[in-house]
Amino acid sequence: MDGVAYTTGSDLDDDHKEVHFSTRYIAAISPDRTADEITGVVTHELVHCFQYNGFGTCPGGLIEGVADWVRLNCKLSPPHWKREASGSWDGGYQHTAYFLEYLEGRFGEGTVRRLNEKLRIQKYDEKTFWVELLGEHVTKLWEEYGEKLKDEETVIVSKADA
Repeated sequence: MDGVAYTTGSDLDDDHKEVHFSTRYIAAISPDRTADEITGVVTHELVHCFQYNGFGTCPGGLIEGVADWVRLNCKLSPPHWKREASGSWDGGYQHTAYFLEYLEGRFGEGTVRRLNEKLRIQKYDEKTFWVELLGEHVTKLWEEYGEKLKDEETVIVSKADA
């Protein structure tokens, strides 16, 4: 199969999940990263077994971002991941994971857990979801995240110049 891995409902019903892995991907992992990478991918895929999707209305980028946020918080992120605020907040995977990390830091521990719980009980509507959850629209939060990254970059450059 192409890609790294995926999780799906089983033939039994949607409460039973199957996780599929690409053996081609696993075989190509650098030997010094094999254990961490496989553990990271397994962690990401297992999150999909326990997360909610707003009854199928949640953006896929948010679904993947939550799974990578868990991986990030388990200290299983690959060395090539980086924080960036280009594109859209729901670009998915580590792009959205780092945004969720910012939100967790800004609004407190449990923010992503509350987000998942909200997706368990209601459909996702971008106009109201984030305002109800955090008091601001997601585009404003994304802009603030981008500004924070610029500020951090300025501090790093300034220290390097000193």
